[in-house]
Amino acid sequence: MSLLLKINELNNFIDKENFINLYCKNYQIGLVHKKIVKLLLENKLPFILKNNSLFFKEEKKKHLNITVKNICELLAEKKIISRVTGENFPCVSVLGQKELFIIERALVEYLGIKGFGVHLIAYVKTGKNKIKVWVPLRAANKKVEPNKLDNTVAGGISAGETVYQALIRESFEEASLKKNILNKALQVGTITYAWRNKKFSLRRDTLFLFDLELPTNIIPVNNDGEVSKFKLYSCNKVIEKINFTNDFKKNCALVLASFFIRKGLINSKNERNYEEICSLL
Repeated sequence: MSLLLKINELNNFIDKENFINLYCKNYQIGLVHKKIVKLLLENKLPFILKNNSLFFKEEKKKHLNITVKNICELLAEKKIISRVTGENFPCVSVLGQKELFIIERALVEYLGIKGFGVHLIAYVKTGKNKIKVWVPLRAANKKVEPNKLDNTVAGGISAGETVYQALIRESFEEASLKKNILNKALQVGTITYAWRNKKFSLRRDTLFLFDLELPTNIIPVNNDGEVSKFKLYSCNKVIEKINFTNDFKKNCALVLASFFIRKGLINSKNERNYEEICSLL
């Protein structure tokens, strides 16, 4: 295993011939596997297949919402979607633009629609040029990747939310970090990837990244039951775990690599794939 391998695992969309473009109101919003397209058309959902692209027939948001809900119910009935979350995500070409429709989180990857999330890494300084990172252990009852290590705060941006609203909500739920503390968080960019996660799905995620230096007297505490405990890890220990184990949730490797590069802790002296890793982040 290696850091570069972990990053490439999340950018493994190479079978583009198996997907076709999805359009809504002349916006190319998704990429759908041909097997899913066939299923939608066979069940007479309101789509038009034209020039090897799939088009929503409706244009009004309320009608689009109904169609997307029906798609979710169909894929759940066919056991393609294993679990409906009840969380609504926005369908937008760029976050902040007017929503075309809202979509159940579990369905996003089956229509290849962009998903958006926030990831915050909280750290403390322990000496000259030395830092440690607050790392949560996901609860054993989590449906997705239980008992895996994660970034300090990580979660999806819901329909109707801004990036900062999502950051404030997720930070309080997951780590009891309040707004006055988050005012010191630095927004440091985004990471995107195209991940063939399941047989007929494509995750096209954009993660908004934040760094937050915490004083030593502030200890993250979980509020929503999704984290079993937090622990301070040395950066060397985190890098070691990413390189040699599967202890971390998959997309954490990208976020943590970006953080360590910014801090100069991953560089061309200690990482032979440094140039290639930087080009992928």
